[in-house]
Amino acid sequence: MASKQNPAPKDKAADEITYLRPVSNCSGCGDTKVSWSVREGMRRFNRQLKLKGKDRYELIYAADRGCGNLQGYHAYGIVDAIFCMGSGAIVGDGIKESCSEKQLVVTASGDGAYNFNISGIKFAAKNKKFGAINVIYNNYNIRMTGGQIPLEVDFDKEGSALGFEVIHINPYRVDDNAELFKELYGRYLKKEKIMVVADGVCVLDMGKTAKDSGIRMGRFIRSDECLDLKFAKERERVAREEPEKLKDMPKFKCRLCGIGLRCHALLDNDPGKCFGCGACIQFPCPVGALSFEGPSFSTSISITELKKT
Repeated sequence: MASKQNPAPKDKAADEITYLRPVSNCSGCGDTKVSWSVREGMRRFNRQLKLKGKDRYELIYAADRGCGNLQGYHAYGIVDAIFCMGSGAIVGDGIKESCSEKQLVVTASGDGAYNFNISGIKFAAKNKKFGAINVIYNNYNIRMTGGQIPLEVDFDKEGSALGFEVIHINPYRVDDNAELFKELYGRYLKKEKIMVVADGVCVLDMGKTAKDSGIRMGRFIRSDECLDLKFAKERERVAREEPEKLKDMPKFKCRLCGIGLRCHALLDNDPGKCFGCGACIQFPCPVGALSFEGPSFSTSISITELKKT
């Protein structure tokens, strides 16, 4: 029997409904941070060119199936096409043939799926009609099928041999990465080929490695001025005094933690769920209530470097 789905309340914001979907990534997920930077980069690119309305450039995102791209679909709604593992680059090149000049196509793969259809990535690099931005979510294993270790890949050598300029990024430096993608969209229009490798996107694995190495990662800190903390108290009051109204109240008040960061640790106000990604450091809290204490992966994804901090 098919499961019955409850219709979304009309008074709920669309992005609030999206957040409450069952598919979501871990707190501090690096994949989530890269998706935010891809989308934010396009927003900044249009703002830089002072484009509005129909004159703005539009992001088209073609992805492989994987944890790096499923969250982009569910959490941010930026994924326009998602098929089998290894399909992103070749599907993206097909989309380019039918796009308008105002639509820029970004493709994405995981480090495992990269090897599933490398011919598609090669075709994208050699296609002289269009530019290419190919994002590789590099978490050093194939999460979708049980965490197997993928074929060893030297992206610098292989990407260059295929015809890409290879750029490595720290996925947790979200603001820097948004600025990078803003620049890359301009280069895309000049038909340049860029492969962006987001190293260490699995904060769960990195957190375990850091712990095994004796590194105690930092945690976020909230003051009593936090809008969500104040709202939580209001929810508690409503639950006691007017329980029938609780179901109509949103889970959070501030859009930064629930919508922008997509962080369960912040949303639940539970530092125990914080993996120390440090992305929240780069998001200005509207009331100055959010800070971070201790080492974070936004500082470095290298265990050797973190030991020095």
